[in-house]
Parts: sequence; structure tokens; C-alpha cells
Amino acid sequence: MNNFKLSFVQGRLSKKIGTNFQHFPINNWQDEFTIAKRIKIKNIEWIISDLSNPIFNPYSILEIDKLLKKNQLKISSISLDLIMKNPFHQWSLKDIDWLTENLNFALKKFKIKRLNLPCEETSRFFNNKDFLLFKKNSKRLIKKINKDTLVSLESDFSPKNLKNLIKKINSNKVGINLDIGNIEANGFKIDEFFEILPNNIFGIHLKNRKLLFGSSKRLGKNYNLEFLKENLYKLDRLNDVTLQTFRGDKNFIKEFIINMNFIKKYLNLYD
Repeated sequence: MNNFKLSFVQGRLSKKIGTNFQHFPINNWQDEFTIAKRIKIKNIEWIISDLSNPIFNPYSILEIDKLLKKNQLKISSISLDLIMKNPFHQWSLKDIDWLTENLNFALKKFKIKRLNLPCEETSRFFNNKDFLLFKKNSKRLIKKINKDTLVSLESDFSPKNLKNLIKKINSNKVGINLDIGNIEANGFKIDEFFEILPNNIFGIHLKNRKLLFGSSKRLGKNYNLEFLKENLYKLDRLNDVTLQTFRGDKNFIKEFIINMNFIKKYLNLYD
């Protein structure tokens, strides 16, 4: 029996929104629940691309709840994707308070254990001033967020720098979301994350990328997945393993099923 959930990133079962590779599927989000049940995956990572997301609306929450129950689906985590275009160190305390106040209802109702906070690529900080602001805002978020929800940082920092960042924030509720594709693209070693941050890995994103920020490709046997296969069950605080795999413009559902079936078999993931 797994001590974590196998999940998929919202939008991977829908057509792209314009040129956005990952964006809340505004035209199809309800249909993804039905598709998920049909292809037999039971957990979803909800993504928030902007502040108009239905997860903030009490009336929409009723619809979400109904669809979750009907399709035997659960929300394993929420990812604050809107931070990719609006770095967290630039947020005002007032905006953070609005976010947490309007997010906490869903976090509590659906018993969501992980909230993902990006700090990578265009959303990362590059100097001490921005680092101090990021730390201040992170502490504010942790203070205001639902007490049963962990906060995972998704970053392109090295394992040592991530450990130092977590130490500076100084909260047992803060860890990381380990993106297998991103560490591969940045040339990091998965072993070091397990050695340095064994108690701080709350989530794992599965995708396959080439070195130096290459595009995603279909999952297949490689060192990182082989390492996961042998060490995944050592992570006592791991909440979810989530498919964030390649999605083309055509046959994306079929492609997702191929990746899902591969990883279920490869990592021996059974319900």
C-alpha cells in the first residue's frame, strides 16, 4: 500500500489554453473529472493561474465538491502557478492575506495536504533584498494558511541552497516539491536531494526533460526514475507523486495514459 497519492496536473487532460503549456483549463475543467475516472486516476493537482479561479468561489466549491464525489476524485495538492508570472517576493501582504483567506475554505473542506509555491525561472529571486522579501512573505503565508496544509517550494536552486532557504524560513511546514524533469534539465543529482532534504520532500513532479531546459518528452527508464523506484518509500512526509508529463497538441489523452501506465508499472504503484 502506498503512503502517497498518484496524481496528475490539472489541464493535462485538456487542450492547451492558447500558447500556454500549463494553464487552468477554463473551458474543460469540469470534463477532466470525468476523464480522470474513465482512465482510472484518482487524484488531481489543482492549478491556480490567476485570482479568478473557481477554487476561490464558495458557489463553485459546491460544484467542485459534487464533481469530486461523483467521479471518485480527490485534490491532492494546489499549485500557485500564478506566481510564475508574478514572483512571490513582489507580493504585498494584503494580497497574501486575500489569497490565504479565500483559499483556506477549499484547503479545509477538501483536506488538501500540500500547497505548491513556485520559486524558479522567472519567479525566483536573484539578490539578498528579494530573498528577504521572499522569506517575509513565506512566513506570512505559513502563518495564515490552513494549519493542516504543508507548503512545498518548487525551485531550480541546488539542494544545498534549498536546505539553507528552508532553514531561513524556519518552519516545519515548509519543504520542497521535487521536479524530476527540472533537476535533470539543470544538471542536479537526485541523490543529493534525498541525502540533504530527506524529511522535506512533500511532493514529486514526474516529467522527462533534456539538459539545459530542453522540452519535455515521454517518460522512460533513466537514472532518476530508477533511483525513485528504489528510494521513494523512504520519504515519510511525501504526500503525492504527480504526472506533469509532456502534452502535445493532438492525442494528449492517449499520451497521458501511456505515461500513467508506464509509471504505475515501473514504480509498482497500486491502489
